[in-house]
Amino acid sequence: MVNPVFTPVGTRTMQDEIVDLIRDATLRGDIDLGQHLPEQELAEQMGVSRIPIREAMRQLEQEGLVVRIPNRGCFVADFSEQDVAEIFSLRATLEIMAIERATPNLTPQDIANLREIIETQRQASAARDFNELTQLDLKFHEYICARANHSRLLKSWRSQYVQALILMNRRFRTLRDYTPGTVVPDHTQITAALEQRDAQAAIELTKAISRRVTKECVDVIRRKEPATPAPERGLRLSMPRA
Repeated sequence: MVNPVFTPVGTRTMQDEIVDLIRDATLRGDIDLGQHLPEQELAEQMGVSRIPIREAMRQLEQEGLVVRIPNRGCFVADFSEQDVAEIFSLRATLEIMAIERATPNLTPQDIANLREIIETQRQASAARDFNELTQLDLKFHEYICARANHSRLLKSWRSQYVQALILMNRRFRTLRDYTPGTVVPDHTQITAALEQRDAQAAIELTKAISRRVTKECVDVIRRKEPATPAPERGLRLSMPRA
């Protein structure tokens, strides 16, 4: 292309900001699972038109955080026990495949990087920063998936990232007496097995941890009270000020 056609664009758009607001509010529990997300109300609260709201909803729908019901609108996704089982069984399958492929490729620096993530997890757990802890938990597994050198595996793993993020964050908040404290020991054991290039031990640990986390997330959704309808509960979202 000889003559420039396009002008530079910013790395973040209004749509990105809206997506982050809704995702973060869901993580914090400010918006309930299953709650209605009326476009007009969101647009009024954020001081934007309905067009970027609609675009953000499409993105969140692709992430699995929002579901669209014909003639009713968009709702935050809710999770059945079957959903939980499918999400975590898929994760475990992909992570086992990643371990098999990544183990021969791991260098001492990779092990050091994993231990650095674990140390940051320890700090987040001590601070009871559940948002940070959840993201660091997933970051640990994403690192191993990336070292598998299999782009489609990594893409498949990332496709369920947001749903796992929501479920695990709720797990930490609901079962806060013990689940945050499981992250560091779990990942320390996996890292030790990877350092010894014992892929089978890391796989067995992954299977056991996945079974336990699945059971805990099912417990969390069983405890969840039905979401309060949006007109009564209200939404509290606003665009960040510059």
